[in-house]
Amino acid sequence: MRTFIIKANKARTRADFSLKDLPGTSGRIDLLCRALNSAFLLSHGFRKDVRVWLNLNGPPDPPKTLRFEGSEIKPKTINPDEMNLARIIMKALKAGEGIKEPTKEYPVLPGIYVSNLRFEDIIRKTIKNSALYYLHEEGKPIERVNFKGNVAFVLGDHEGLTKEDEAFLEGIAEKVSVGRRSYLTSHVIAYVNIFLDKLF
Repeated sequence: MRTFIIKANKARTRADFSLKDLPGTSGRIDLLCRALNSAFLLSHGFRKDVRVWLNLNGPPDPPKTLRFEGSEIKPKTINPDEMNLARIIMKALKAGEGIKEPTKEYPVLPGIYVSNLRFEDIIRKTIKNSALYYLHEEGKPIERVNFKGNVAFVLGDHEGLTKEDEAFLEGIAEKVSVGRRSYLTSHVIAYVNIFLDKLF
């Protein structure tokens, strides 16, 4: 199992953004759509062994988290069309309005869940059964990491993680790098997937 955890600092937590202007109104949910594409899609296939957590921390509501479970998602739910993915995220945010139990996940579509889980909650859940890695320019080169079993990767959005997030990950996530430059989150996910495909 491969898990990608993406913390989006400004992504809207309510379905009040415009699908016609995702970059300008959604807190860059368009970047999350591209990340989902890179995580799940092959040229003529779909990765069933992938899980993606999208942790949205923008206004106006408390953080919202969406979980995409590749083994449960129906064919053609995830496709290269960013608008389609944005509609799914919007549907999930609408379903998540008024959640009372912060740790409970609510189904939106097969394999897609919404909750009020915080970034720290996701990490604590993940480290129970996966080795955790924080993708960062200053990390250990990915070619020198001995990957085994279930692996999980933490990424930030275009702003990166906060100092508080990094302090929380200290000691529980190994810092790993795909290169010394800052790459787009979606490109990093694609690189990691290709690297692991070759490795395994």
